[in-house]
Amino acid sequence: MARSAEQDPIRWRLAVAVLLVQVAYWLLLSPVFQPTRRPLDRLPQTSFAVAEVPSPGWVDVSAATFREVSYPWEDCCEPGYRAVRIRFDLAAIPDDGLGEVPVIGADNYETRVNGTLVFGEGRMRLPDPSYQGRAYRGINRIPGSALRIGENEIIYTLVRGDGGSGFFAARPTLGSYPALVSHFGFTRFLLNDYLWLSIVIGYLTALLAGVAWLRGGRQQYLFWLALLAGAWATSLFQGQWIDPWLRGRALVLLGGALTLLLPVAWLNLVNVWGGRPWHWVMPLSALMWLGGFVVFASGLFDDWGSIDRIVFVFNGVAALLLLWLLLREFPRVGRERMWEYAIFLLCATILLRDAVGSVTRLPNWGIATDLVLPFLLVALMSAFVARNIRLFRSQRQLSDQLETQLRARTADLERAHAREREHVRAQALDEERQRIMRDMHDGLGSNLMSMLVAARRGIAEPQQVADGIQSAIDEMRLMIDSMDSVGESLQSALAVFRERTATRLQAAGVALEWQESLAAALPARGPREVLQVFRILQEAVTNALKHADAKRIAVTVHWAGGADDAVVIAVSDDGRGMDVAGQGRGRGLLNMRSRAQSIGGELHIDDAAPGTRVTLSLPPDGGVHHEPVMDSGTGAGR
Repeated sequence: MARSAEQDPIRWRLAVAVLLVQVAYWLLLSPVFQPTRRPLDRLPQTSFAVAEVPSPGWVDVSAATFREVSYPWEDCCEPGYRAVRIRFDLAAIPDDGLGEVPVIGADNYETRVNGTLVFGEGRMRLPDPSYQGRAYRGINRIPGSALRIGENEIIYTLVRGDGGSGFFAARPTLGSYPALVSHFGFTRFLLNDYLWLSIVIGYLTALLAGVAWLRGGRQQYLFWLALLAGAWATSLFQGQWIDPWLRGRALVLLGGALTLLLPVAWLNLVNVWGGRPWHWVMPLSALMWLGGFVVFASGLFDDWGSIDRIVFVFNGVAALLLLWLLLREFPRVGRERMWEYAIFLLCATILLRDAVGSVTRLPNWGIATDLVLPFLLVALMSAFVARNIRLFRSQRQLSDQLETQLRARTADLERAHAREREHVRAQALDEERQRIMRDMHDGLGSNLMSMLVAARRGIAEPQQVADGIQSAIDEMRLMIDSMDSVGESLQSALAVFRERTATRLQAAGVALEWQESLAAALPARGPREVLQVFRILQEAVTNALKHADAKRIAVTVHWAGGADDAVVIAVSDDGRGMDVAGQGRGRGLLNMRSRAQSIGGELHIDDAAPGTRVTLSLPPDGGVHHEPVMDSGTGAGR
């Protein structure tokens, strides 16, 4: 009930919009395009006769035998030549001459008054006449020199080619030339200049709708609007095409195809406009169009007048379907689509009127198609653009809002990532401190306690005490280095390690050789991995100092820079080597392997004399991380 009450104001507004559009068209716009009905002083005509002639030459025309007929006169459908003779009387010859408004249907024609040519353009000879007769809609001026007191005659020579528009003639309007110009001036503008303006409007609408269709997600509404505007503009242009490259039957088929396409385009346009189209509408309308085109192509209808005989079927069926689709859509039309709905309903009523007019010959039954449709096309395109500008504006606002939220969320994530990174680093260092504390208690503390007991019992040798103290100092240095920061990356950790190791080895009288072979900066690694690498290198150097009696320690860092190339760090000395098989006597080597495994690396020990080489291979992507195996060893693996 709440929804029904809410929809009622919209329904009333929609009804008012429909009423306003209908009134604006039928009472305001349509009368503007109606022929002028002001009084006009017309010359009476005394005779209306026709004749079949063998050629358009004046000799054959002047010698033809005419027969009286009633007007309007039609002759269909064989190609050939005809002559139409009209006679009228003049009591005096006007100073400005006479004006003549012909009503002729033919591919082309010539006008002679008392044997003087007053109108004639293009080609009149079969089989290739031009089509000025279909395109010319003007007021001819008959000069006084061509007139005479008493009886005068106008003879129209008509030509029709294969597939042409047939022969038609009605009584012309004769009168004062200035009076005819004043009386028919606006009509002449509508049928000539305005018609070309309509063609331009149609093609521009088709172009805009077509570009919007291609660039705007291929909306079906835009496709059918472009097709409607393009087909209508082409049908008008085809009627103005005085020398087309299509001839005869092909031109008739083009005219029929375009004429039948208009109601099909209207029907599909309204169907997709509603947002919930019936899927059977497009195939049904396509079959209708194909059936009509086959009828034209079969030869049953072979002239332009035949198009009007079946246009009633297409326009009538399309108009009824349009009305049904619009009535079905009425309950769902929102405020933003009210004017489009009203315009579509007007189009349906115009289409229905034209369908009836094509059979009953209502006055000016085709006026909507030729003259009013530009207003409807522009109105439909404007309504669509106005509705979508609001949509685009809403989308822009939504995009700005989402962009602001995204920036805020990105900043939050960056802060959270920084906190997490610091937390991981602190946790890694804290775990290492805990391990060092255990080492100090179980290793360093035990070593010092042993020396203390030996000293109290008086059994401590000076060299033994000195070695013990040196071992304790080395252990303390290793622990202190581990507790200090090693940097935020492997590159910086290696730089810290190099600096501290150089100082330490210099004090011990051992030379340090450092060599780096890097194709690019080392890959980024987390704090846990960096710390484990730092500890492995520390223990490798400590072992060389404590057990190898080395004079030189070399450290090499190599990375080829590829995604599959390992980072290789090697520590080698020139000492006496070690017995790898005897590594079980200490936990240092086991700890080093465990640390390497925890960061996805591999540790290799080469004890081939002279010296020992410890090689750590790390995957460039960081590998699989595991918690390192911590123990209470002292790192004295040799």
